[in-house]
Amino acid sequence: MNEAEIKAIFDITTDPIKNVYDISNRDGRQEIERIIRIFNIVKEQRKTCARISARGLVAFRMLVSNN
Repeated sequence: MNEAEIKAIFDITTDPIKNVYDISNRDGRQEIERIIRIFNIVKEQRKTCARISARGLVAFRMLVSNN
């Protein structure tokens, strides 16, 4: 499979002028909103994971220091 076939399968446009989301219809706006929600979820997950890993590190140090 060559590059042109892969781009055709995934509907990728390499021209930056044509590589945009059209928000003139409802489907385009919903797609943009979905992408924004995904980015917001990822950002919140990073914060949560950082807090969890920090708590785990503190617990691990406490465990190591007691032994």
